[in-house]
Amino acid sequence: MESTNIRVKLNSVEQVRQFVETMRKYDGDVDVYSSNRNYLVDGKSILGVFSLGLDQELTVKFYNGATESFINTLQPFMLAA
Repeated sequence: MESTNIRVKLNSVEQVRQFVETMRKYDGDVDVYSSNRNYLVDGKSILGVFSLGLDQELTVKFYNGATESFINTLQPFMLAA
């Protein structure tokens, strides 16, 4: 199964809300995990994403190939490569 990983950081409650709202527009599965705490949650679950904590570096894993235009909508949350 093809997947794409993107590193993000969510610094506020509003950013988490916007991020989850954006993830819900994606047709495929989305996992979000924190390497610091070894947790994996559904990227479309606001409670799941909040459980990872604010101000943590997170990795978002898209399955079934996220399009470039969709990935561009994540720019406000992305960490520099």
